[in-house]
Amino acid sequence: MTTPKNKLLWLMSISRRSIFSLIGDRYLDTQFNDEYISRIEGELRSRGVVGAKRILLEYIAASSLWWNILWWEWCDLDGQDVKLGWVQNFVVFGVLALVAGFIFGAPALVITLIGLHLVTLKIGLGLRMGTKGGESRPGSRP
Repeated sequence: MTTPKNKLLWLMSISRRSIFSLIGDRYLDTQFNDEYISRIEGELRSRGVVGAKRILLEYIAASSLWWNILWWEWCDLDGQDVKLGWVQNFVVFGVLALVAGFIFGAPALVITLIGLHLVTLKIGLGLRMGTKGGESRPGSRP
């Protein structure tokens, strides 16, 4: 249970965090209780991060923060991590797509690029789903 003093400190600290920092909490290698997730969701709603805007931001986050399976970050993922993840996506996916395109032709380049993006997006969304306390990530032990 949160005391009024702790709640005030939490509200002050959360108001200073970026939108991607709030969204990034769901992708951390950490588990959170329902109360914390509800507060994060409430803060995002109060900032107008709802509907199509929320879907777009979650897509951007999931497409880049999937790298956290290698980073193992458990404190904070924010906009800098999203940028880093997208740069890594462009470099790694681009190189692999170019190699596939060189060996198998242009259709293989496109298929490789889209395929890698869809697979890693699914990984990212899977990471997002496994951050609530009491739940487990796909493939993890109970």
